[in-house]
Amino acid sequence: IQLRARREPRHSCDWLVFEVADTGIGMTPEQQAKVFEPFTQADASTSRKYGGTGLGLTLSRRFTEMLGGDIAMTSEAGVGSTFTVSIPAGGDSTVPAAREHTIAGITPDTRMATPERS
Repeated sequence: IQLRARREPRHSCDWLVFEVADTGIGMTPEQQAKVFEPFTQADASTSRKYGGTGLGLTLSRRFTEMLGGDIAMTSEAGVGSTFTVSIPAGGDSTVPAAREHTIAGITPDTRMATPERS
């Protein structure tokens, strides 16, 4: 497994780009088409052999989008896969606004309730 990280200019601001590449089993185009769907894995044999719920990539995509970024993948069966996460670096007024998502009724405006201290 390789992890690469870099900062690159895009769309008038800097972005952080993280790539995770493996030389594992890879995926067919049909498997790639559904890999970001909740509770879905490449196929039934994958979940039996490697375990998991099929939520990791779904959550990764949602969190990345909440940060105003994107996640993409390339893969070839029998060769391996590369997942690329790109997010705005921040600290710049030209950074694209993060997309607002609701997760279990929590929005970015939700405040945590704390008990009053006496």
